[in-house]
Amino acid sequence: MHFEQLLYIAEIGKQGSITTAAEKLCVSPPAISKSISNLEKELGIQIFTRSKKGMVPTHQGKAVIKKAFEVILKVDEFREEAKLQALVKTELKISCVPGLTYCAFDALVKLQTDFPEVIVEIQEKETFQVLRDIKNGKCDIGLLMANKTDIQSEFDIANETLALGRPCICVGKNSKFAFYEFVTPEDLQKECFVTNIGEFTRNIMNTYFSKNQVLIRTNNIEIIKKAIKEGVGITFAYKEMLTKDVDVQNGEIIIIPLKNCELLEKPVSYIYANDKQLTSPARTFLNYVQDFWIE
Repeated sequence: MHFEQLLYIAEIGKQGSITTAAEKLCVSPPAISKSISNLEKELGIQIFTRSKKGMVPTHQGKAVIKKAFEVILKVDEFREEAKLQALVKTELKISCVPGLTYCAFDALVKLQTDFPEVIVEIQEKETFQVLRDIKNGKCDIGLLMANKTDIQSEFDIANETLALGRPCICVGKNSKFAFYEFVTPEDLQKECFVTNIGEFTRNIMNTYFSKNQVLIRTNNIEIIKKAIKEGVGITFAYKEMLTKDVDVQNGEIIIIPLKNCELLEKPVSYIYANDKQLTSPARTFLNYVQDFWIE
């Protein structure tokens, strides 16, 4: 068994294709195919089966691939420790769903104090795009709202829960709902909305408020907050996304629980590739993100 063979099966497991894996690893497809066949003979098992969807891991293959990821991660850890050199212009790429940018920004401000040389790139995307970015190595960390069942089939992605997200509405301090203990979909039938373009809001609008007027759609949180404070409309969010927002804390925006609808509470989670060693800045960033929800 050679380390390269572990790299091959791990990449095929991620890509579902020998051709794509070969392109990623800069190796010819026949060379990978032969190497995998040799490994299967050595282990006495079949790791992949071919289907219309590409290379699919067998039951035994999934266990072998999982171990391969673990070995690759340990080798990466060894290499990082062996370097023993200062960070020079390290990049940290983060992909997150709309609404979680606030906690990400709070963590990044603190991170810059510890690692001023780190260049940070952060983008807001839909849930499936965050998952895709992690799988394709386009970002180091993903922040999203997702149940364990949404991610458990992704054996090459690790995830940790930060908090439990609970659906709510956000209104201005002068709204007629400002003193409500909670609201229901029936209470909001005649209300106008200002919403983000995220999956969460879209599903709610299509399910419960398809006849309501949406005045503004944007992923700019400041525009949404300004519209709420000025009484232009209301919006949906998960309570945990805005609890520490300055406008919520000073009473300009009021958070009200949304009840009597079939909306599932969703965990706030972070994800990363389990075959990729997290850098010191990435680990520090995650610590600050966790602190945001604990404080």
